[in-house]
Amino acid sequence: MRKYRLKISREDFDKLRHLVLADLPDEAGAFALAGIAEYGDQTDILVRRPISVPKHMMLVQNEYRLEVASQAINGLIALCEANQLGAVICHSHPSGLRYSHSDDYGEERIADTLRPFIPARAPIASLLFIPDDVTGRIWLANDSRSINLDEIIVIGHHIQKFELRKVPSSSAKLDLYDRQVRAFGKDGQTAISRAKVGIIGLGGTGSPIAEQLVRLGVLDLVLIDPDKFSPTNLSRVYGMYYGSVRKSRFFSEYKVNLVASNLRRINPNAQIRAITQNVVLSKTASLLLDRDVLFLCTDEHWGRSIVNQIAYQYMIPTINLGVRITSDAGVISHAIGTKDILRPDKPCLWCKQFLRSERIAAESMPIEERRNLLEQGYVEDIDSKTPAVISFTSSVASSAVSLFVHLLTNFMGDAGEISRINYDFLTGLSNRGITNIDKKCICQKVKGFGDLAPLPTLTTLAK
Repeated sequence: MRKYRLKISREDFDKLRHLVLADLPDEAGAFALAGIAEYGDQTDILVRRPISVPKHMMLVQNEYRLEVASQAINGLIALCEANQLGAVICHSHPSGLRYSHSDDYGEERIADTLRPFIPARAPIASLLFIPDDVTGRIWLANDSRSINLDEIIVIGHHIQKFELRKVPSSSAKLDLYDRQVRAFGKDGQTAISRAKVGIIGLGGTGSPIAEQLVRLGVLDLVLIDPDKFSPTNLSRVYGMYYGSVRKSRFFSEYKVNLVASNLRRINPNAQIRAITQNVVLSKTASLLLDRDVLFLCTDEHWGRSIVNQIAYQYMIPTINLGVRITSDAGVISHAIGTKDILRPDKPCLWCKQFLRSERIAAESMPIEERRNLLEQGYVEDIDSKTPAVISFTSSVASSAVSLFVHLLTNFMGDAGEISRINYDFLTGLSNRGITNIDKKCICQKVKGFGDLAPLPTLTTLAK
């Protein structure tokens, strides 16, 4: 059975809720533009932005019925056609979370009017609000019937889920996680166990994250790393063992496979998919689109830029990690660990000027071309090894996992409203970074488009 979800940012959800509940007990309405993401047996409607309906365009407005003017529908059609997006029709009831016959007729009429003007894959959905709850449905092409949404996901400093169709309890044995249940409760542990997680980069930060997630009870992981095993991995990568260094066959083994093998020993029931291809490839990036949370742990700016865009285009909360150490003659002069929360309503890595286009250009060159340009001084050296210390990388990884737990359980409350955290290993001091969203940034241009906009990925890599 296909599953239908709607994903919306906290800011947009609160705005829509305010618009449609403002005139209670009379009903009120609003619209939203929306993209779509389809994978496997699941469809996600992605809300891009709310659209208010002026008061004078609500022709009939009482506590039993709402009718909006044709000018409002025409305005919605124009926006959908101009942006090549679908729409979400929103309204309120003073009480009773059930669609009326009047609602059925009105929404079907709007859907039929919209359909010829939007892309074939674009969604038409609706949300019905009452003061303390919400439900929704989707109108499919070539079908006069609506289908109820299974879930509404509100993405803010934590992930709030409205389960409209109850799903079976997690298969995770809660007694294994008794100490965590005592901290987060059964609902919190169930949310952790149901989470689908992707980790990009299985090095000093990605590998401890993977191990901690499996020990926390996460049962579905996609691990992506194209690098092969190196003896230096032993000093900082979890799942590497001394025997690997002594056996030459391991030098042709992919690092991610060794990490995955270790995770399966911890929990044989966990579904671990180890991907040995680069995330800049379309086929690889597509494996992340059904994830609930992503961890971005690669050192490369090119891969980071792809995942950064996925976080906003597909509305997947992403935790970006980095550790930078500067040393000279064995003396550390600078050691900073950073964590960024990438999600709608928060600035992306381009907004923060973390990503650099010249670095991406260098990383995307064929190796020989890059070496030749490096010798001539035209590109920066991106192949030299940088310092790494397991206690530093593990510390940043552990705090990132705690942010993941907050996303699912809200244990931090409003204190979890985080954009960036910096930790100075030399002073032991931590501070929160603040950056404004660049309204012209790619994260704003692609938010919520999902499959209706291309990702800047490749089908193959140049040698």
